[in-house]
Amino acid sequence: MAVRSGFNPTSTKRKTATGRYAAALLESSPMVRRFASRLVDASAGMPILDVACGSGRHAVLLLHLGYTVICVDKDLNALQARRARLNRTLFSKVPGQLVLQSLDLVKDPWPFGPSTVGGILNIHFLAPALFPFFASSLSPGGYLLLETFPGCGRNYLDLPKAGEVRAALENAFDLEVYNEGKVGPHGCDAVTVQTLARRRLLRNERASFC
Repeated sequence: MAVRSGFNPTSTKRKTATGRYAAALLESSPMVRRFASRLVDASAGMPILDVACGSGRHAVLLLHLGYTVICVDKDLNALQARRARLNRTLFSKVPGQLVLQSLDLVKDPWPFGPSTVGGILNIHFLAPALFPFFASSLSPGGYLLLETFPGCGRNYLDLPKAGEVRAALENAFDLEVYNEGKVGPHGCDAVTVQTLARRRLLRNERASFC
């Protein structure tokens, strides 16, 4: 097959990969764009867990940085299609990978052992019952980056009360960034939450990490 003058397949693939990364960057949460580098720098090369990953818009950013991301959700169809597209670009050459794991985060047992991940993303999905599992599975020094869904329409009915997320996390995490935004009608105590929380080395863990 004749190749037209000036056409470079590798260059074209690189441009396509860069375009896909740029698209994912624009698609991702500003909170993730702001703190992604801090999340991966503290992960010590361990996998990063993307809880309720959806189509993988945030996982792709971390993949581009060369990290392995464990993508967890009940329905992985959209992410499987995205991964297939990525594998046809230079994303297939980066050191990291996307590991897909189907999991009903409400009903299924938590499958990750103690200190097995270096960072956790939890964006637009809130299940406070998982917080103790996050604390257990996240290696000390790693970050949890959490952002609730916005308070649009009647979403406020499923959002936490003021101070609820802080109280649930502060025993095991140092909350380096913590923002609450009041939502809902007058008299409602619902808030949106954005937090960057670093897993603290707890007293009963110190001997094993010395």
